[in-house]
Amino acid sequence: MHVWKQVLLLFVILCSLHAAEWRWANDTLEPTDDKQVHAVGSFGLYYMLVNKNIESKKAVIIVYNLGLAKECMDALLPWERYGKMGGDGFSTNDMLYNMLGITIAYATDSVWKVSYANNMINISFPL
Repeated sequence: MHVWKQVLLLFVILCSLHAAEWRWANDTLEPTDDKQVHAVGSFGLYYMLVNKNIESKKAVIIVYNLGLAKECMDALLPWERYGKMGGDGFSTNDMLYNMLGITIAYATDSVWKVSYANNMINISFPL
């Protein structure tokens, strides 16, 4: 098992030991600041990983799992008790916005071709 999978599993187990119960968020798909942060954060994290030479498909998996871990933390750790570390429940809508950011980043990364020549950056869109 990869180290990051072990860390994720340990994190979920430790959170579940301290939580009263699993909670579901009562939110909507409305593009609130929180939802936009999920999309932009996932987009940016994908690009950071790809620029650190992580294979794009692995980057998608890592970013998705980090978003999932955060939502599990929100579900298991009430913000009323744990403050900023907790949340108001697992939000499937937050996960949809995470996937939106990942999808846009992956699609953009797949379409844009960047090359460097004569101290110039060339960006093309071969379709």
